[in-house]
Amino acid sequence: MNDRTNVCRRTVRSLLAACMTAMGVSIGVSAWAAPAQRPNILMILADDLGYSDVGAFGSEIRTPNLDALIASGRILTNFHVAPSCSPTRAMLLSGADHHLSGLGTMAETLQIYQVGQPGYEGYLNERSLSIASLLRDGGYHTYMVGKWHLGLTPGQSPQARGFESSFVLLQGGAAHFGPTPGKITSADRASYRENGNIVRLPETFYSSTGYTDKLIGYIERNRADGKPFFAYAAYTAPHWPLQAPDDTIDHYRGRYDAGYDVIRDERIARQKALGIVPRDFKPAAQLPVSPANPAWEQLTPDQRKTEARKMEVYAAMVESLDANIGRLIDYLKATGQYDNTFVFFASDNGPSGERVDVFYPDGPDNDNSYANMGRRRSNIALGTRWAEVSATPFRLFKGYPAEGGVSVPAIVRMPRQHVAQGQAAQLTSVLDLAPTFLQLAGVANPGSRYRGEAVNPMTGSSLLPLLTGSTKTHLPDDALVGEEFAGNRYIRDNRWKLLSVHMKQGPQPVAGPPDWKLYDMSADRGETQDVAADNPDIVNRLKRGWREYMSRVGVVLAPGVTE
Repeated sequence: MNDRTNVCRRTVRSLLAACMTAMGVSIGVSAWAAPAQRPNILMILADDLGYSDVGAFGSEIRTPNLDALIASGRILTNFHVAPSCSPTRAMLLSGADHHLSGLGTMAETLQIYQVGQPGYEGYLNERSLSIASLLRDGGYHTYMVGKWHLGLTPGQSPQARGFESSFVLLQGGAAHFGPTPGKITSADRASYRENGNIVRLPETFYSSTGYTDKLIGYIERNRADGKPFFAYAAYTAPHWPLQAPDDTIDHYRGRYDAGYDVIRDERIARQKALGIVPRDFKPAAQLPVSPANPAWEQLTPDQRKTEARKMEVYAAMVESLDANIGRLIDYLKATGQYDNTFVFFASDNGPSGERVDVFYPDGPDNDNSYANMGRRRSNIALGTRWAEVSATPFRLFKGYPAEGGVSVPAIVRMPRQHVAQGQAAQLTSVLDLAPTFLQLAGVANPGSRYRGEAVNPMTGSSLLPLLTGSTKTHLPDDALVGEEFAGNRYIRDNRWKLLSVHMKQGPQPVAGPPDWKLYDMSADRGETQDVAADNPDIVNRLKRGWREYMSRVGVVLAPGVTE
């Protein structure tokens, strides 16, 4: 790293520390004033990025561009998504619960008892609004790059949902490098489309770089006409298979040799120092030690070497993602577009503890040798222990509605905002984004009818009153937020969270009644102490809320699973 980069990183860290110290208090800036021109809107979504994987959220991973974004923006420390990817993406675009939008579960995990049920179509259904369509109708250019995962047919494509230009991976994942001719792995067998046309990736392709190149090209092509744009950059990093450029992996050589617990403890200490969590925060308990989840001390030297390498590659993917976000922002600055651009960054869910070989079986053309880990044709995933580190300081990870699966790093920068805004700790969610974008653009919310057809209305609330300082609250205290995925579920308000998690892997939930546990989110986001027995009235109120939520959005539970 050169001296200029070191100085830049130190400057960003200093600004970051100052804004974190503010603990949510605006620093020397008045409420945002709407610009004369309608703003551009840039939505950046990472894939399987954990809560603590960004420097500003306590990570050791190099993310100078996201950290710099915070130096003129704001951290949302309590931003929530669905426990898995396509449900979050459906809510982001439609503004409605994923059970209403067609992704009650992912298409890949659809069960026989869900087939044919409303809200379980496996794609963004016809009753769903699309923020891209609404903004395009309102005079915006609409661009998308990256992971679509909301339908495979032309009628379910980005073009059908309002994007005028798009370069997308249709499925939920793929290799990050272009395929090696004659050595095609299962992760290479993915479908890419540009504006609906089949694309064959060149061998030189790398996901984060390729998506950024395309998006810059789309924006540049229409820059001269003066119309604002909505750009949705749905990067596929750091989703498995873990792959990154060699020179970036080298930045982390040896960094993770100390093991899971040391890295997790270091991240918690930084989070406390930055004010992400209180000094007296009690982190979540980790999964019990078992043959499937051994402790670092139980691993052989070779196993430790392999495990450390996985995290080196993962960190390199995150750094590469950050570098490409920096390229995109640098382009907007160089062309005079950045100052009037609203930027929102988040992850689609918590980090993944999944086994990649379940989805992409190893074949003769894979090379998972230590020397090839992270390179093309390698097929590796993070694993549950590193996923727990990534989700620090919360419990569990992707697939579960515990905080580690649904609380993600979120950063927002308002147009013409040049001073750090501190933190916003209010409960917010992905459902709030579509209403926010409409308000920014001055486009009317269509409610329950669009183009003469009945649609699912948006259920979130615009974040602009919170972001501009006109209010210090977001949700009323009596408002309830619900979520269900694969039988795991929660219902919560601003303070209390009633949670039921079964630890059976896979989409089939355990039969019987839910094992409800109650957590006080104002004091225990680590979900360490079940206080249900001490608060029966709160439990009963939230159970009633759960039944109402389940009925309203059409949750389909497995036979034998009760409410």
